[in-house]
Amino acid sequence: MPDIDVWEDRVSQICGNFRTTRNPQIPFIGDIQRRNHDGLEVAHIQTNASRVQHPAGSLQNDQHCFLILQTHGTMGLRHAQGEFVLRPGEMALLDSGRPYDMLPQGLMQQMSVHLPRSLLAQVLPRDSGFAKLSQGCISGQILRNILQQLACRDEAFGAQQGDGQALQSALSALLHPALKTLTDAEDGAPLRMLAEQHIRRLLPDYRLTPERLAEEMAISRRSLYRLFESEGQSLSRYILGLRIERAAAELSLDAESSVTEIAFRWGFSDVSRFSRAFKRLKGMSPREWRQQPLSSLPRSGQDSAGSR
Repeated sequence: MPDIDVWEDRVSQICGNFRTTRNPQIPFIGDIQRRNHDGLEVAHIQTNASRVQHPAGSLQNDQHCFLILQTHGTMGLRHAQGEFVLRPGEMALLDSGRPYDMLPQGLMQQMSVHLPRSLLAQVLPRDSGFAKLSQGCISGQILRNILQQLACRDEAFGAQQGDGQALQSALSALLHPALKTLTDAEDGAPLRMLAEQHIRRLLPDYRLTPERLAEEMAISRRSLYRLFESEGQSLSRYILGLRIERAAAELSLDAESSVTEIAFRWGFSDVSRFSRAFKRLKGMSPREWRQQPLSSLPRSGQDSAGSR
């Protein structure tokens, strides 16, 4: 079990002065690792503390702001202007020059990118140091994709000369559009869009599973399932429906490939399972579908795939 004093000393070296309150009901977990990408500092943090406080009057290390990507678990954040909750896959900007409380809800993991305050002051409005960031704009989605790459701890993934300054400039520029206030409808919607983008990209791969998709998105499987359950869907049915739609289109247009080849092309490793699923969703077998005149077939599309 890690010593909380060792944890606080390590946090102080990397992020500045923080005070940690452990949960007396469970053994304490606290780990922080720093990586340097050509001058861009990134901290990987894991803890199950009940509270991590950045107190007023002890803000000696305030030359940076922290760009946070929550990668596992949930954390509340409370500051003078209000409070918000970070779920897996969500981002926030925190000002190290102001006091705030982080309130992990069980074990949580996050990544913190340290951006120079002097650089942010050139591109961001004043008093924008605490915010949950939007992913409903292109800039927010690109920002999140960059953070996901930085969250990779593979030693083979490293920065080259010039990457650090380029990343600082890019992240700072992308922050401004992403700082808009989140709407209720947007909270969660961008993650669903991102999940659909990953699914389309990985659809031909038979190894596409909820576990792999959650890892690609840096969120938990439960959070991933909720994105689809909120609309009365299931993730597995969404993927299956989309694969059937793609296969049906190829059966109608590609007379050269066999049914087996088309099934394999769209991620099915078992032709019998493909045929059963196709008949259940389309009302006829793949070979019967192929024999129908194109004009007589029901229109295929994203909506029908996602609603089944």
